[in-house]
Amino acid sequence: MRADHKNLYKVVIFAGFLNILGLILIMVSILKLTPITLLISITLAGGLIAVAIILYFYAVVQDLKMRKVL
Repeated sequence: MRADHKNLYKVVIFAGFLNILGLILIMVSILKLTPITLLISITLAGGLIAVAIILYFYAVVQDLKMRKVL
């Protein structure tokens, strides 16, 4: 595996970790349902999942550029 692919692999792994963390925060808000936990958990989870989606998109675009598709 080339160094470029290793870096993209790390980005995808980090994005997956952010997704899992965001889903855990959503589960916390469901299990301990108070207004403040709901607000904080859903806000943070939404932010983490949004960052993960951006990282996934970045990895796909960079991979397509390396393969000279874009």
